[in-house]
Amino acid sequence: MNWPRALPLLCAIGVLAACAPGTAGVGEPVVAGVETPDEELSQYLGDLLATARALPESGRMRGRLGMAYEVNGFLAAARASYEQAETLAPEDFRWPYFGARLAAREGDAEGALARLARALAIDADYAPAWLWRGTWLLDLHRASEALAAFQQAAALGAAQEADFGCAQALIAQGKHAEAAELLMPLAERLGHPAVYRALGQTLRVLGRIDDARIALARGSETRPFEWADERQREKTAHARGYASFDLAQKLSSAGRSAEALAIFDRLRQRHPAEQCGRPERFFFACNLLNSSRIAYARADRLPEALQTAQRGLAMNPDFVPFHLSIASHYRQLRDFDAALRHLERAVTLNPHLGHARVQLGRVLFALGSFDEAKAAFGEALRLAHPQRCSIWAWWKRNRRTGRRRSNASAVPFG
Repeated sequence: MNWPRALPLLCAIGVLAACAPGTAGVGEPVVAGVETPDEELSQYLGDLLATARALPESGRMRGRLGMAYEVNGFLAAARASYEQAETLAPEDFRWPYFGARLAAREGDAEGALARLARALAIDADYAPAWLWRGTWLLDLHRASEALAAFQQAAALGAAQEADFGCAQALIAQGKHAEAAELLMPLAERLGHPAVYRALGQTLRVLGRIDDARIALARGSETRPFEWADERQREKTAHARGYASFDLAQKLSSAGRSAEALAIFDRLRQRHPAEQCGRPERFFFACNLLNSSRIAYARADRLPEALQTAQRGLAMNPDFVPFHLSIASHYRQLRDFDAALRHLERAVTLNPHLGHARVQLGRVLFALGSFDEAKAAFGEALRLAHPQRCSIWAWWKRNRRTGRRRSNASAVPFG
């Protein structure tokens, strides 16, 4: 080779390589979680790491690793992996967007907005991103900018969610009458406790005390106001082990039963139901069955819910949640005698469980056993049940009426 002639060409190749997207300045994939005692999670993270190492210039592989780290609780590793993915694939909306969501989760609203700006520069038509921009701007007391962000989200099709955000921005600006005009129809449409809570607080400022009390009573539940975020949902596929169990429970509570049940089904492949009857490994397998029962019930798949609880009870008759689940099912069917048998067994197995005492009181009241019902409620109060105020108020209101068993479903707790 003629080195003097080849040298300019080699230099040019070197410059192009340095400028091209690649691993320069990115480093090796971040390592975390591979030594966790959760075997399923350790193996999954190890496989993702091996793939990321085999494809060192792939931003997608670094991003997948970041998603797996985040959803399984390794947040510092997730943050670093998203930064690597963004460097390797700067055209992919997800990596600055996920980085923004993670920064906000850690309390860094300014950092979240900076990352979100990079994501919106790639795709400005993703409505949930504008909803988050408005939310984080409100956290920084920048109400006018937040209002503009929520209005942009509404223009992109997220009208109901944006209306709630706009109302919050108006409240922050002291425009309570305008906020109430948005919140009143929204509360009726959505029936969400967070909307009713905001409406009640707004009406109280406006001097409409009676209306405020009604709205605040309807907003007593502490469920957060959430919106659909399809890109954020991509992370759920990477949950493994106990982290995926926690995720499935949250999905079930949020009404996303189909997604929850898919995770529970996958978990049962590693933790089969038969383990519920084995003394050394029963707890997780039994909880997995009972959580599946709850998800079936929330999806109105009641026969499957009862079948799941009965199957668990057959394997482990001393697992209290199965008794409570079956009692709840029978109570809904108004078979109070069958419900009573399971509740009495539950409080025998765990006398300190206030929730079981409340259910027992409800059923005894329905059966006309008022003195025994009073004793059960009293025991729940003694155990400092979190709804003790509701228990006491309900008992005072109904103790003299001797209502028939058909009114048992009116008890507002348990």
